[in-house]
Amino acid sequence: MDYTARYHRVSAPSLASEYGMKSVTARQYLSKMAKMNNLVRIGHGEYALPQKQQFRYTPSKEVKKIYEGLVAELPFTDFCIYDGTILTSLQHHLSINHAIYVETNRDAVDSVFSRLKENHREVFRKPNATMMRDYVDLRNQCIIVKPLVTESPLTSNDGVKVPTLEKLLVDILKDDDFDYLRGTEEYNMYQMALDLYAINIPKLMRYARRRGISQKVSLLINQSNNND
Repeated sequence: MDYTARYHRVSAPSLASEYGMKSVTARQYLSKMAKMNNLVRIGHGEYALPQKQQFRYTPSKEVKKIYEGLVAELPFTDFCIYDGTILTSLQHHLSINHAIYVETNRDAVDSVFSRLKENHREVFRKPNATMMRDYVDLRNQCIIVKPLVTESPLTSNDGVKVPTLEKLLVDILKDDDFDYLRGTEEYNMYQMALDLYAINIPKLMRYARRRGISQKVSLLINQSNNND
């Protein structure tokens, strides 16, 4: 990575010469780095640093208000809160989603659900795929409360804990409330994410393993890379 930053491009022979390694070893390193999206192929045997943007989600005023209210009431509870617009830049076929997602410790889900029901009309607790299809209209604002998986990759924006792109890419494959994205759209979303954004592949795979879907995530990554 240092070599590529200095010279703007790298090949197996140049890397081998610089660091005194065998060319076959250098090729293996470069291939692995490319698969992890730390480098991109720019020509025959040549690689460069990826020029991709960082994924960033800015919480709405409503999301921030809910987050701050819950943290004030339950200061020792973990939260991750976001809304459906977080998916917009990843979707090939844009779908309307006005839901606000509230993730919290498993043993706090019922308490958080009850608190939110006091001030909001449409609140759903751990909805399965059938409930999502039959009772949840994502065209209207609603709140979905579900457990926050321990060691989820999170970040903070404007004082609100929100999911990283790595977490989001795993959750859309695993959580029932994202069932409407299954099929071709999930492939399209991975393709879009890999094309547009810098993704920490090791972090993505750690979380995928934690959720038991590492093989599916690996398959989607490989399909997207092969399509390139």
